[in-house]
Amino acid sequence: MAHTKRRAHSGPVPEPKYRIRAHQTDSTVTVYQAYMPEIGLPAAREGRFPAAWQRDRMTWIKPRS
Repeated sequence: MAHTKRRAHSGPVPEPKYRIRAHQTDSTVTVYQAYMPEIGLPAAREGRFPAAWQRDRMTWIKPRS
C-alpha cells in the first residue's frame, strides 16, 4: 500500500464566503437567514421588517422528498 505525503497545516482554515446555518431535529429543519444591518437590526428590534426590505429578493430553500 502506497503512502501519500500530507502537507502540514499552516494556519487556521479560512472562513467560507457562504455558509448555511441551520438547526435540525427529527421532524424539522430551521434555517437562519442573515440580513444587512439596516434591515436586520430594525427587524429584530421592532419584530417586523422595515420598508427597505424587499420580498422579491428572498431566497427559498426547497426540500427534496
